[in-house]
Amino acid sequence: MSLGVKKTEVKQITEALKKLTKTSDELLDEAADINLQFTVKKIPKLTNKTIKIKLPHGLHKKNTEVCLFVKDVNKKSREHELSSDHFQDLLKSKGVTCISEIIPLKSLKLEYKPYEAKRNLSQNYDMYLADSRIVRLLPSLLGKSFYGRKRQPVQVNLEAKDLKTEITNAVNNTRCIITGRGPVSMVRVAHFDLKTPHIVDNVMSALEQLVSAIPGGAVNIRNVYLKTKDSMALPLYVSMGSIEEVNLPNTKKTRKELVVDEITTVEEGKVEITPTGFVTVVKEGQTGGKITLRGKRSGKKGLTSKKKKMKLNKTKKT
Repeated sequence: MSLGVKKTEVKQITEALKKLTKTSDELLDEAADINLQFTVKKIPKLTNKTIKIKLPHGLHKKNTEVCLFVKDVNKKSREHELSSDHFQDLLKSKGVTCISEIIPLKSLKLEYKPYEAKRNLSQNYDMYLADSRIVRLLPSLLGKSFYGRKRQPVQVNLEAKDLKTEITNAVNNTRCIITGRGPVSMVRVAHFDLKTPHIVDNVMSALEQLVSAIPGGAVNIRNVYLKTKDSMALPLYVSMGSIEEVNLPNTKKTRKELVVDEITTVEEGKVEITPTGFVTVVKEGQTGGKITLRGKRSGKKGLTSKKKKMKLNKTKKT
């Protein structure tokens, strides 16, 4: 089910929005981004759900600054420039030219630890990408400056066979984050460097994908607007339907899978976090080499049964 928005209507709103932003564009010498803002009737029970949207016409502009977070090539070395140079050469060899800055994980931990540094970093670039191998480590390192302002990095596979296409798709397409904390969401869908027919194509494509991805579908959308960062919101669609018409799907909690990650304190070691809360160190190349760090996440602070016996024996001897 679609919203019934026509291309002619999108074209009229786009031209009206362009007139509103013409003066500011000339002053800034930069084409304004066009955002699609929508409101749902019933707030879905989701937490920061990301809807990936493929656009027929790319969003990347000539002056777009893109920052890429990468893994450390050599974890033992304190010279993070080795990682920067390694990935710079990799991108160059694959014909990728849209990356403005490369920040290795070690550099992120050492140089951007203070809150002020993280906040400044979140404002320095237009877009952020992250190596898929480290993306799960970034929330604790980047904090609210990124994730609280919806500036979280877009995951990319730096081991992809066609790396140029992987990076290009990440930079040119867009994502909508449904926080689950309010009815209003917004997503960037175009900019005024694009021709009007291309802007219309992007808006229509984004609407179609959003309707199919939002819980409740088209019936759950109350209104849709187009706007720039500083302009007023121009209405594109308004629903007069009742909230009682909306049926949200039941959201069942899925069982958490085993999480495996790397650890720097054990050579060639990895950490396993089970769904029940056990944390173990697994040393690669060895059988039965698991070392339990702590037990289940319960209120008990007890040791494992084996460690309890060892402790009791030592007490008796003394």
